[in-house]
Amino acid sequence: MRKFSKNILFNDREFASLCEQFSEKFPKDIIETAHQNFSWGGAKSFTEALEQRQSVANIFSTWVGGGCCEQGAIEAIEIVHKWGFGGQGLNRNQVILFEPKHLTNFIEMIKAWHAANDPVKMRETLSICLRTPYVKIARFSKWICFIDQSKYAIYDSRVYLAMRQIQLEGKRVFPTLGAKSKGRPTADFISTDSIKVAEHVSQIYMVYLDLLHNLLPQTSLNSVADIEMGLFMLGVDEKYW
Repeated sequence: MRKFSKNILFNDREFASLCEQFSEKFPKDIIETAHQNFSWGGAKSFTEALEQRQSVANIFSTWVGGGCCEQGAIEAIEIVHKWGFGGQGLNRNQVILFEPKHLTNFIEMIKAWHAANDPVKMRETLSICLRTPYVKIARFSKWICFIDQSKYAIYDSRVYLAMRQIQLEGKRVFPTLGAKSKGRPTADFISTDSIKVAEHVSQIYMVYLDLLHNLLPQTSLNSVADIEMGLFMLGVDEKYW
């Protein structure tokens, strides 16, 4: 099943190979145990971490369901960002997202992903947003995810590190995108052209979502976001790199 990435990057045979690799690397017991170990934001237990995440998602999705009004957009954006980045709001470079052009692009992207009826438009609006200086997929995917965690998932450094060994024809499928922590792999080169980089990363994100949706029925988890939480926990294990 390819709801998001049909006719993107890989043919059906290649996508089937990705699904097979994904299932072999992250079998039911591995991904479910990793999900149950999910921890973030100083939470003292899995339940607390999940409740904190869901609380933030509820606030953001309420803003989305209310029409994605420009009034309230900055507050909704910052609430998610503070959850995802240790209580810190967007820094002095990243607040470029709040400039009228970029904020308009952001709202249009969120509306397209909320409607969820046009994968081409969804990808295109994400690609446009990924051209925003200083604000990349680790952030945009958090906002997308919290529209609806049953459909979407976060794509950050720990997630793509977990998937780093998945390949086609000897080439890495999920590039490492600037993981800066000491001891982690360096970023993979995509292009010097920021538009081409944004286009490729938006395409990879669509492939990622389809892989999660294909794996979900093989588990007892409830959503693709649950799988993502498992990948997040596995991404710190060097054996996946």
